[in-house]
Amino acid sequence: MGGIATLVDVSVVFIAVEFLGFRDIFGDTLGVLLGAVLGFSFAVSQSFILHHFWTFQVESKKYKPLFLKFLLVSLVGLFFTICWMFLFVDIFNIHYLIAKILTSSIVLVWNFLANKYWTFQVSISKIHIPELFSIDLSILIPSYNEANRIVPTIQKIQDFLKKQSFSWEIIVIDDGSTDEMPSVLKKLQQEIPFFIHRYPQNKGKGFACKMGIYQAKGKNILLMDADFSTPIFEVIPLLKALETSDIAIGSRYLSNSSIEVSQPPLRVAIGRIGNILIQFLILENIVDTQCGFKLFPHKIAKEIFSRQKIHRFGFDIEALAIAKSFGYSIAEVPVHWINSTDSRVRPIRDAFRTFFDLFYIKFNFWTGRYL
Repeated sequence: MGGIATLVDVSVVFIAVEFLGFRDIFGDTLGVLLGAVLGFSFAVSQSFILHHFWTFQVESKKYKPLFLKFLLVSLVGLFFTICWMFLFVDIFNIHYLIAKILTSSIVLVWNFLANKYWTFQVSISKIHIPELFSIDLSILIPSYNEANRIVPTIQKIQDFLKKQSFSWEIIVIDDGSTDEMPSVLKKLQQEIPFFIHRYPQNKGKGFACKMGIYQAKGKNILLMDADFSTPIFEVIPLLKALETSDIAIGSRYLSNSSIEVSQPPLRVAIGRIGNILIQFLILENIVDTQCGFKLFPHKIAKEIFSRQKIHRFGFDIEALAIAKSFGYSIAEVPVHWINSTDSRVRPIRDAFRTFFDLFYIKFNFWTGRYL
């Protein structure tokens, strides 16, 4: 982002001085300073948009107070720009373009820190963690257009949970479904106690999981797929694994995993190649990041997903990478797994998207966006 702002800034200064004749009109020193002010103004305008929607991904719609704070930070930056430009050009006789690059680098540091810790207030620490939990386990089911599969899934989950000694809740996150699922869920609620969290527009499985975690009240939080590809009874070995590890995830690729119905060969090949890249670039020693059966303690889940940037398929990788960076241990647990023939995954398209996500995650770590 800073590189883009600097490029805009320097380009506008060059155009103003060399092509618009600011030096001829206003004189050497004043012409360069006015060109620097103009370049800074252009850079500020695009910086606010990029900072708001990309760098800090602020959800607030209160644009006016945000922009006023951003403008104040920018005005201080402008003052620094004028002072440093005058010093470099008039006192040290440095070429104005080199002076502008040096000045922009100095002001860039000020702008980033002031905007991060004041304008957009990137604070991850304000998540609510209950001191006591009235529910032992929250089961989250992110769902999109699952009208044909969601009913038997919830029925099987309830049949299993009724036999357990721990307390539980089921939360279905409707990720903007356009089929009959909303009405199907409403009807099912008359028979089975569960919660529905729905929003009108499809935003991706990762976003659905994040919203569900904010709603969950359980001491532990289980993410599982609506197609029941990993049966609910596999939560027992995952709960057992939490006795010695911070996070437990289901894995299809361990030696004692049980695959009842395998994926098509193309998806298997893409998945294994993808995992090699994932291990090489981000996550060592985790053989299956994409199994949709993961168990997190409440506090850890909120710490991780409050930092989440990816809202679609790559969110699994991102969540586990954030967990690893915080020093949390992750246990892979072999599970029983049944491939769904009605999968939402599109092998080629989603493989490229996940490949892009790997570098996006790596970039976020380099730039400290998960801190």
